[in-house]
Amino acid sequence: MKNWVKVTGAGVLSATLLLGGCGAQSDEKAEANVKTEKTTLKPGSQIKLEGAVNVRDLGGYKTTDGLTIKPHKLIRSAELANLSDSDKKKLVNTYDLSQIVDFRTNSEVTAKPDPKLTDVTYTHDSVMKDNGASTSAQDLTASLAKMDNPETFLINANKSFITDETSIQAYKEFFDILLANQDGSVLWHCTAGKDRAGFGTALVLSALGVDKNTVIDDYMLSNKYRAADNKKAIEAVAAKTDNKKVIAGMTAVMEVRESYINAAFDEIDAKYGSMDNFLKEKIGLTDDKKEQLKKAYLY
Repeated sequence: MKNWVKVTGAGVLSATLLLGGCGAQSDEKAEANVKTEKTTLKPGSQIKLEGAVNVRDLGGYKTTDGLTIKPHKLIRSAELANLSDSDKKKLVNTYDLSQIVDFRTNSEVTAKPDPKLTDVTYTHDSVMKDNGASTSAQDLTASLAKMDNPETFLINANKSFITDETSIQAYKEFFDILLANQDGSVLWHCTAGKDRAGFGTALVLSALGVDKNTVIDDYMLSNKYRAADNKKAIEAVAAKTDNKKVIAGMTAVMEVRESYINAAFDEIDAKYGSMDNFLKEKIGLTDDKKEQLKKAYLY
C-alpha cells in the first residue's frame, strides 16, 4: 500500500500569482483501457470534477514520431482542497491515481491542504520560495496598483522557472517521480493549475516529443477551463476599485498568455540552446531516461 507522504520543498509565489481506495490495474487491464480509448480520447480533455477546475488528462496528444500519450497516466490540475467524495472516487477508481505532486508553497498548502486519498502518494514539491505574501483582495489590489506592468511580471516569473535553482530542483524531483512511477497515474498541481503546473506540463510534453505549437495550445487551454473562476476573481477586484490599471493587471495575472510561456522557451533557447539540452543538463533527463519516460507514458 502506498503511503500519504509529505515531502517539504522550498516554497513560494508572489501574492499576485497565488490568486487566483482502488489498487493499481493489472497490466492487461490498463492496456485494454488504452486500446479502447485510443481512437476516442480527445487530447488534453478536461476531467470534470465538482471541487476542482482546470483538471486535464494529457492522454491523446500525439508526438512528432507518431506515438500517443496514454490516457489516465498524466494529469495536470489546479488545487484539490475542495474535492468532493465523488471527485476522490473518480480520480482513484476511474483514473487510477497513484501519485500527487503539489507545486504550491508552504503557505498555500497550510491554507488549503490536499485531501488524503487512499493508496495515493503525496509529494510536496514547491517550485518557488515562500515569501509569505498576503493573498487578500485588499493587499492584492494594492500590489497591482504599484506594479508597473503585470504582464512583464508574469513573463519574468516564467523566466525564473529556468533560472531559479529552487524551481529547477522542484521540476527535477517531479521528473524523478514520473520516472519512478510503476503504475497508475501521476497528477501535478499548483493553485490555479496554470503557471507552475503549466510550465511543468510544457516540460513533460516536450520531453515526450510533442511539438511546440501543441504544447502552447495546451498551455492556453487554462483560459478556457478557468474562464468562470477568472471572471469571478476579476470582478471581485473591480468591485473594490475603479482603477483601470489594477483591473487590467488582475486580468493579466489570472490569464495565461502566449507571451508568458514563450518567455520561458526563449530563456531556455538563450541559455541552453534547446529544450532537449535544458532537460538533459538541468532536469537530468539523459537519453536513457527519456526513453524510459516514453516507454512508460506513450504507446
